[in-house]
Amino acid sequence: MSAPPIRDDRQVSWGVRVAYGTGSAADGVKNAVFNAFLVLYYTTVLGLPGTLSGLAIFIALCVDAITDPLVGSISDNLRSRWGRRHPFMYSAALPMAACLYGLFAPPEGLGNAGLFAWLLSFSIGVRLFLTFYMVPSNAMGPEMTTHYDERTTLVSFRWLIGWTGSIAITTAGWLVFLADSGEQVGEGRLAAENYPALGLCAGAIVLVAILISSVGTHSVIPRLRQSTNVGPAFSLSRFFREVRSALSSHSLRLLLASSLFGATALGVEEVLRSYMGTWFWEFHSDDLGLLSALQLFAILAGVMMARPFSQAMDKRSAAIRLALFAILWGPLPVLLRFAGLAPENGSPWLLVMIVVHGGLLVIAAIQIGILNSSMIMDAVDEGELATGLRQEGVFVSVISFTGKAVSGFGNFLGGVVLDVIRFPTGPEAASVGQVPAEAIFKLGLVAGPGLVVFYLCSVWFLTRLRLTRARYAEISAALADRKRQQGPGPE
Repeated sequence: MSAPPIRDDRQVSWGVRVAYGTGSAADGVKNAVFNAFLVLYYTTVLGLPGTLSGLAIFIALCVDAITDPLVGSISDNLRSRWGRRHPFMYSAALPMAACLYGLFAPPEGLGNAGLFAWLLSFSIGVRLFLTFYMVPSNAMGPEMTTHYDERTTLVSFRWLIGWTGSIAITTAGWLVFLADSGEQVGEGRLAAENYPALGLCAGAIVLVAILISSVGTHSVIPRLRQSTNVGPAFSLSRFFREVRSALSSHSLRLLLASSLFGATALGVEEVLRSYMGTWFWEFHSDDLGLLSALQLFAILAGVMMARPFSQAMDKRSAAIRLALFAILWGPLPVLLRFAGLAPENGSPWLLVMIVVHGGLLVIAAIQIGILNSSMIMDAVDEGELATGLRQEGVFVSVISFTGKAVSGFGNFLGGVVLDVIRFPTGPEAASVGQVPAEAIFKLGLVAGPGLVVFYLCSVWFLTRLRLTRARYAEISAALADRKRQQGPGPE
């Protein structure tokens, strides 16, 4: 006889918190290599047009739009001795690691068509197996605790460790794998032979992170909800019915729209960050590595502040205030450069300015992401109250999908931008000092103030959200009352 499901306000143990969070390093590493290195590698180094690079990654994202809720639905209804979630999680580790390595190791001599096919195939592979891990893993979150603020803490662990993985591979990329061997800025990141080792390192981190998370949370399987489904784990009619039911949630639709606008803007910004660091600010690889490593302190601050900030008001109000700050603060360095007020390239004060600016921006971005993810957990309970269905997998596939949208839509639009502004490709034409000033100006214009409209749309959707602390208290009370009326389940 299995133990009863977790349906109280218990705090989650530290060991489970850490194990649960460790798996998100796989997502962090994937986002880092896609955002910082993938378009740079295929477009500027290998010469694939930016629009084709972005198109391949966008098609892979479209596949995600189907597979994320599909895996969520199947894991909601799976019956196995390892529960609903862990069979998927264990199966994802090795294939995702292999696909991530293959992404950065295409055979020599491929033309544009071959490079496009290679990029498309392995991008789909990486995203598919990440779905196998992230969607079932995220779905465990609402089952672990119903405590309004403990959920923020649980998500904070995932964001902290996920971003730590992202920082680790980005820092290693700039300081080890793509390091400039001399004074010439950019030589290491323009050498194609440096990238396979980067892919191998990324794959190894992913493999270890997913296995640690799967093994470390295995002990909670008996206490999680078990599927009551008596039929097959997948039914096409049931899948469409569950997706339709989930999307009937007003809160989920608003959170999805807000996240997609915000993630798209953030994705473009992160894709262009490598270009900004190389050609707009002309940072040496050591400077880029330092910038990446120092973000860890900002991430720790953001994670530590998320729960107290939401406790002081509620998750929605905190997210809106943080987003408005980020909108005003984000474009500031580029605007200062256009106004002639920023330090010159090569000045140590420029690095100081970017470190301080980026740190405050990361603190805000981390808290926004944590609060949005925590609100989606709350929306699961709201959906159960409205429909009587418990659909963690389908609901939290939104978390997985919007996280992937950062690199999906962002990579696509970033690649298109590079073609529109006619940014040169190839190690010689793209070397620092050879890129036309007009292209660099347009790069800064897009990466700075050009994305504000996306962020404003994201905030607008949050302002329409009704899922406040008071509303969640009503939901919890109603669910508890329903449970009392129904009486104890079968023993």
